[in-house]
Formats: sequence, C-alpha cells, structure tokens
Amino acid sequence: MRASFDTYRKVAKACSAYEPMSKERISNSCCDTNDISCTNCRHFDEEKYCRLDLYDQIVENHNFED
Repeated sequence: MRASFDTYRKVAKACSAYEPMSKERISNSCCDTNDISCTNCRHFDEEKYCRLDLYDQIVENHNFED
C-alpha cells in the first residue's frame, strides 16, 4: 500500500473527481463518509495509483501526511 488508509480517505474527500465503485454502497450508508476512500474510487487501479494522476497533487496541496 502506497499510503495509510487515513490518507486515502482524506485525499478522496478532497478530490473533485472521486467516483465510488458502487454508488449504491455510498448512498445506502446514510451519510457515512468513512466509506469514501481512494481504495474504492473508480479511478484507483490495482497497483494503488490514481489513473487521473491526482493523488500526489492533492496530497501536496493539502499537506496530508502518513
């Protein structure tokens, strides 16, 4: 894993391109934002990289640390 689970959550919450793999899962969670994470985003690949190349930019702009 490239980053901590907490960092993946923070990045996903700050990302305007975040798209959950399963919109039903997010909408049925009744506003539970803990499900929001890079690891369940459509743009996050099997090798733990953002296909839109937004991860590093968001981490730098928001000063997220592991």
